Amino acid sequence: MKLDMVGLIVQDMQQALDFYQLLELKPLVGTADDAYMELANEGVRISLNRLDMMNDVLGFEPEFIGDKVELAFAADSKEEVDQLFHRIQQHGYNIVREPWEAPWGQYYALVRDADQNIISLFYNV
Repeated sequence: MKLDMVGLIVQDMQQALDFYQLLELKPLVGTADDAYMELANEGVRISLNRLDMMNDVLGFEPEFIGDKVELAFAADSKEEVDQLFHRIQQHGYNIVREPWEAPWGQYYALVRDADQNIISLFYNV
């Protein structure tokens, strides 16, 4: 068995799509008008699932509290981390931590997406 997809519950599909397009992820299945969308990503698939659809699927409304998920995106260079970080910052998304040399051997930055999930941008030094 292997992990095939990570599904994110989003409140506003267009806002979520706008953020992930900054990371150069493009829609693969669905549109911003749909309740379900998959983003093109090499390896593990990423789905965006609108809250109202997930309420029906789960049978309850999931809570949006706490920092429970971190998605980590690998860059090809420190410069790419810096470029992505500044692009996200310029679009007004929340910054958790500016790029730094992490003690575990990565150049690392932390931001939040439109639904306040923690997003890591990193390069293996």
